[in-house]
Amino acid sequence: MGAKAMAAFTSQRVVDKRLHAGVACAPQPLAGVDIFAGHIGIPVVLVYRQGPDLTRLEQALQATLKNYPIVCGRIKKGPDGHAFIDANDAGMAYRVHRCSGAVPAYGHQQPVGASIKRFFKAFMPWQVVDKDLPLLQVDVHVFDDGGMVLCCYGPHSVFDGSAYWQFMVDWSKACRGLEVKPVSFDRGLVIAAGQGDAPPDQTGLIYDPSMGERIAMFAQLGWRALWLKKGVFRVNAATIERWKDEARRELPADAVGVSSVELVTAHCLKTISPLLPAQHERAVGIVLDLRHKRRLKIPRDHFGNALGYGEARYSTHDLATQGLSVLAQQCRPAPDQISTEVLFNFLGLMEAYRQKKAVWKLFWRSAGETLRAGLILNNCIHFPMYGIDFGTGTPAWYDVCAVAFRMLMVVQTPAKDGGVDLHFTAHPRELAALKASLVGLS
Repeated sequence: MGAKAMAAFTSQRVVDKRLHAGVACAPQPLAGVDIFAGHIGIPVVLVYRQGPDLTRLEQALQATLKNYPIVCGRIKKGPDGHAFIDANDAGMAYRVHRCSGAVPAYGHQQPVGASIKRFFKAFMPWQVVDKDLPLLQVDVHVFDDGGMVLCCYGPHSVFDGSAYWQFMVDWSKACRGLEVKPVSFDRGLVIAAGQGDAPPDQTGLIYDPSMGERIAMFAQLGWRALWLKKGVFRVNAATIERWKDEARRELPADAVGVSSVELVTAHCLKTISPLLPAQHERAVGIVLDLRHKRRLKIPRDHFGNALGYGEARYSTHDLATQGLSVLAQQCRPAPDQISTEVLFNFLGLMEAYRQKKAVWKLFWRSAGETLRAGLILNNCIHFPMYGIDFGTGTPAWYDVCAVAFRMLMVVQTPAKDGGVDLHFTAHPRELAALKASLVGLS
């Protein structure tokens, strides 16, 4: 389920420099959704059996930065107390490490696990604002056999998953001599979407808890994080197709079909439900991308955060008695959570709290539900992590670190064959139950 020990190799840093965009852009205020995402850094690892030419890799990165000057800036706090990105071209961090031996055989049967700590230089949220912290950091680890482990990361407040992979795609295009076009990083568009006449969010998914409740939840989340582990599990394409065939037979003819992500999430929840406290409903907090809601007018290529939130709920009885098809069909936000009006209300809430410099007070109720009987679903199946080709082929493996709450991340497999890999942060006994439930499936 995870690497039990650090990978055995030695490394030496041979390059440590700042790369600059060479161009500037207007300062960008952090929108409420940027601040809500937080200044945490989430390292993302791509493993290549054969790495690219390092000179070409660096030159392509340098060229890509001209369309992303914001990542060469710094987060500062203005005289009015609002945080903003100063696109001052202070530079991003670029480091190259020479490593002994062959690149580790990372994959779904040997995840990176605790070894991920070897591939990046960690920072804490309080080291970001008004500090000389690069907003983009790249660590390239090159092994004796020519393999490479690439880690590229920065504060979540600067970009979300969609924006991150957009940057990675553009970098890989530049490395292969393809055209890279400018993107939109105007935070004002997101801020403006929350400044209309819509009242603040009324769904209750994002709320302002009392100070006592907030302290108690963070204390519990911190304690729970000590026990959580991350496992990686593969559900092969044949199993996914069989589940979909069963859904087509079992659901009404006019029913909306179920996706691979909904099926595997329902399977996970059904599997671990007997291990969760019986007195609580099971909640699935669902991360949404607001770029796909046209009326919000957030550009598809927005380089920033554009995340919204939904939720699905189940009773213990339903999970124990209902079939996978029905449970999967319920694994989506209710229509009244994702209507255009509600999403404008959500952005209105974020903007109202941004203006009060109080976004830090807001909390996602579903994150609290993970303390009881919930999980967070992060659907990453459409992200192009296995399409990032720097000229010598696509990655053999993608990995991320564990998080501080129960979360299921669903991604495509390296072969992009219709199967999925489940990166699941949970209690060890829940991981063991999920592993057992997948044995023999084909």
